[in-house]
Amino acid sequence: MIRPVLPFMVFWMISTLSPPLNAQAIQAESSSQVQWAIAIHGGAGGDPTTWSDELRALRKGGLEKALQIGRDLLTAGNTSLDAVEAVIRSLEDDAAFNAGRGAVVTEKGNVELDASIMDGKTRGCGAIAGVTTVKNPISTARLVMTNTKHVLLVGQGADAFASAEKVPLVGPEYFLSSRHRSPHGPDELERDHFGTVGCVALDTAGNLAAGTSTGGTPQKLAGRVGDSPIIGAGTFADNGSCAVSGTGLGEEFIRNAVAYDIAAQMIYANKSPQSAVSEIMTQRLKPGVGGVICVSHDGQIVLQHNTPGMSCGAADSSGRFETFLFLENGGRTQVADADSLGKDEAEISELINGQADAWNDGDLDRFMSVYWKSESLTFASGGNITRGWDATIDRYRKRYPDKKTMGQVAFTDLEFLRLDQAAFQVLGVWNLHRDIDPIGGRFTLVFRKQSDGWKIVHDHTSMLEKE
Repeated sequence: MIRPVLPFMVFWMISTLSPPLNAQAIQAESSSQVQWAIAIHGGAGGDPTTWSDELRALRKGGLEKALQIGRDLLTAGNTSLDAVEAVIRSLEDDAAFNAGRGAVVTEKGNVELDASIMDGKTRGCGAIAGVTTVKNPISTARLVMTNTKHVLLVGQGADAFASAEKVPLVGPEYFLSSRHRSPHGPDELERDHFGTVGCVALDTAGNLAAGTSTGGTPQKLAGRVGDSPIIGAGTFADNGSCAVSGTGLGEEFIRNAVAYDIAAQMIYANKSPQSAVSEIMTQRLKPGVGGVICVSHDGQIVLQHNTPGMSCGAADSSGRFETFLFLENGGRTQVADADSLGKDEAEISELINGQADAWNDGDLDRFMSVYWKSESLTFASGGNITRGWDATIDRYRKRYPDKKTMGQVAFTDLEFLRLDQAAFQVLGVWNLHRDIDPIGGRFTLVFRKQSDGWKIVHDHTSMLEKE
């Protein structure tokens, strides 16, 4: 975990080093291996365990269909923008989701639809709000981005633009006949559910995109607009950081500029996407407000919510493909098994401290004893990836030929994230003290439980730029 010079980045373990992550580990795969990545959501809100079997099956089926569309497009080399639009169109056409055909109604009994899309490569963006005749709002939002100099069109003007662009238009019956609605209250889908659908994606060219579409909140005032069509609140994408789509109480997402704030934390505070999203979900937003999906520039996927449920899914080029109606602990670090987690953390901390002692004694062999002695071990630094235990120790020996160049190292600020019952991600800070050229930075390790104990199966180390 000691390295020469490279800009700071965070990475995750490649999928070939471990079995697929379970539902408690909603994280990213290794940035060095992931060629594309995609996350989707179908809205946060009510507790799926209280839904009918029929509704749960409908939503799971809709998520899987949409995610497969995105996966197939990205696998074939299509752009992230194309994937985002196609995925959201699929969800808009599915009456089980609050967007497009399945939109909830206002207090006047009609639908008013909002959507936005953003290109992370150019920061181009387009949005529409309050439309009543557009079959697929996400496609019209993209046309605002590509065919006008504007970002957001609303109401009658947005409907007129859609008509001029000859997009598919529909009458009120298209929306109102899709589900049974009682005049005395909301139907099952509307009850305690914030709705909204969204997609974020990274394509094989390294470009990010994000999109969000919604019917808003049930029984809303006519003309009410939430965060979904607001760039920086419900949608944001920037190739230098991440792509984000939110779902929840739109007013709170607007007040907190949620989507942009996540990107800003990554850019200005060097936070990982997981940490940035967790900050929003646990510190900025009150419990029960909503959820977020995020894909970073290096393919890390984060899904989190602070509501009882969030319909969501994720896939990437490693073969990951999974959908959920809710995430254990809202997708954040698992804390339910606190006793076991503490024991494992203590064991890994002791190993890392032992590595520091070995390094400071000038003993590279003992330092390397914590690494997985396998040709599948990967070590990334300086933009280069070394594979195998023998090649890794040779690289260390060439870089640090004697005790003087090794100096004295300290590993601090350890953060643990359980990936599954036999794997942890550990983030930390390293500082190498020596008379000439002291250096420091961050590291990300993936530990996996082997027959002879915890071993590092993947190591990525970076150095912070000197001021």
